[in-house]
Amino acid sequence: MDEIIVIRAADPDGSIFRAVVDVLRDKKGTVTEVIPPASPVLRVGELEIHHEYRRVLMAGREVRLNHGEYAMLYCMASSPGQVFSKAQLYAAAWGEEYLHGTNSVENIIWRLRQKLEEDPKHPTYIKTVIRGGYKIGKSP
Repeated sequence: MDEIIVIRAADPDGSIFRAVVDVLRDKKGTVTEVIPPASPVLRVGELEIHHEYRRVLMAGREVRLNHGEYAMLYCMASSPGQVFSKAQLYAAAWGEEYLHGTNSVENIIWRLRQKLEEDPKHPTYIKTVIRGGYKIGKSP
């Protein structure tokens, strides 16, 4: 008898999907850890991301973001403190390989800072990591 398995999970880097596919290929598996579902709202300081509705609030006010802005912000906010390279952020936004020499990521980070930061020239949320990329601070 065939079985149908339905899994619903936030999986920004695809690791859960790959693990499930690996288990299904072997047709065996064990549950080693069950993690309760994460909150549908990501919070970093006064930043709130309501992913189900694709809604972003900063200090209670709604912030309108385009697709690329939202995708990069969500990617970083999903793992506060983790450094994301330009290539990772580009892939998160467009699902394509990063084109070296373009400044798309820098432009989006600039726009995000204009929309989210109190002082965009001295950001407290979206930090630049020299020779690394960008991250959202754990506690701005």
